Amino acid sequence: MKNSVPIKDAWQHCPRCGRPAETKGEQPFECDVCGYFHYFSPCTAVAALIVDESGKMLFIVRGKDPGRGKLGLPGGFVDPDESAELALQREVMEELQLSAGAVEYLASFPNQYAYCGVIIPVTDLFFVVEVHNFDGMSAQPGEVDGWTFLPVESVSAESLAFDTHQRALQQYRRWTGLVDGTESNGVE
Repeated sequence: MKNSVPIKDAWQHCPRCGRPAETKGEQPFECDVCGYFHYFSPCTAVAALIVDESGKMLFIVRGKDPGRGKLGLPGGFVDPDESAELALQREVMEELQLSAGAVEYLASFPNQYAYCGVIIPVTDLFFVVEVHNFDGMSAQPGEVDGWTFLPVESVSAESLAFDTHQRALQQYRRWTGLVDGTESNGVE
């Protein structure tokens, strides 16, 4: 994120009339010529917390930046005209060839996602997801370099690609009673 700029600062032209932006970095963007307003509201992303029968959580090894080579939770962005639940099922299938069963909402956290030099505000939604069969699991080439199952309490904050994944793991640990809400073991 070091060479990236917030999207509101990267906005160069009005998308309605094409006029160069007179002011940059303001929320909302307002075109002085045609009157178009644009609010820099966050995109939506989803992530799955999947636990196997032994109680270990499934983590992907990210195959691209941001966070290439670090651990993450299966997931991705919600497409237009798609619910968060359908996006979650689609992303788990795309990334790991797994069928997501029942989903239960866990938490949401704001995120700043650096992509192609622009920082995009994102709201990350986390769900606990049932997967009944891990047979045939395979990594999506270019997106996922592998996967691992780990005890959730052993995952360090430094090993995870995103701060929001760290926060979701902490929330999951509280939700399942793995912590009393005050200890962190490096994951907050």
